[in-house]
This record gives sequence, C-alpha cells and structure tokens, in this order.
Amino acid sequence: MPLSENQLVVPALIAMYKAGGSIQTTDLIITIASELTLDDVDLQPLLNRNDEKYTQIVRNLKSHKTLSDLNYAIEIDGGFRLTNIGEKWLRENGFI
Repeated sequence: MPLSENQLVVPALIAMYKAGGSIQTTDLIITIASELTLDDVDLQPLLNRNDEKYTQIVRNLKSHKTLSDLNYAIEIDGGFRLTNIGEKWLRENGFI
C-alpha cells in the first residue's frame, strides 16, 4: 500500500531525534527510503520531475506544515527541528 503523509509523521520525528534533534529534508528522504518498505507506487517517478512519489510525500510534510501544525517540529532552513512537544510525544507513546 502506498505511503501517506500521515504515515510519515512518526518516522520523521524519530529520524529527527536520532539525528540529534534536527534533520535536513534530503537526509529525511534517505532515512525514509532506508527504514520503510516502499512499494512500486511509492517508487514511481513523478511526471515531469526528477524524483519518485515518496520523495514528494516527504517534502509535503514541510509544504503542508504537517509537523509544525502539530507543534511536533519547527521548520528550519532545508529541514526540521524536533520540538520539546514532539520529543515528549515520542516518549509518551513509546517510540523512544
């Protein structure tokens, strides 16, 4: 089943935590690809773009303000920084 933006919230927060609190979007794309099972739809090239569908979904976390609207992360130049609220949420839910 193809990835959804909501399915990337927890892996993105964990990636930030493991990276010392912040991560660049390009590094997050690499982390997602290495830690999640991507299907053929996720790996499908986007029309008129030089990337795959899953990379656009990762970038949508920023453009749609998914993580910042939840107050789990703030946007930084080129990526995200985990907030105290985001780290607390990870701890309370047993992810770290």
